[in-house]
Amino acid sequence: MYHHFRTTFFPAYHKHIVIHINSEQMDFSLNGKSLFCAPIRSDNCATFSGSTTPPSESANWVSTLPLTPLLWHRRCCHHNIADITKMQKNALVTGMTFTSSQKPDVVCEPCLAGKMHSNLFPSSPSRSMKPLELVHSDLPQTQKPSPRSL
Repeated sequence: MYHHFRTTFFPAYHKHIVIHINSEQMDFSLNGKSLFCAPIRSDNCATFSGSTTPPSESANWVSTLPLTPLLWHRRCCHHNIADITKMQKNALVTGMTFTSSQKPDVVCEPCLAGKMHSNLFPSSPSRSMKPLELVHSDLPQTQKPSPRSL
């Protein structure tokens, strides 16, 4: 429940949005102007009603790079290229255009780095036979005292 209250009160505290709650709905306003409302359902959950207005500006207008599927892959937090292409092809996203038909590189270094797994400890030929016979731990490396600090 803490998370839900925190989510509701964030705009009030940080954006100075006034929230009015009654038994039927939650109203959000700023400087006396209604921004949106959230009707309260029978299960005591509120969902926003209405629609959003598309921005008058587009990120495409400020790009100096060719609008390739790879650029959109990066802009969409490295989502897979097949879905990026599908979003553009089926017009699922407003304003997503490809100005270059350049084929994306199949190797995306940030994606590969995110999928890499590291071994926590190197493999060892020795095996413990009793509890606590062999203990692995991370020890911080301390610096040797310099002659000046003695």
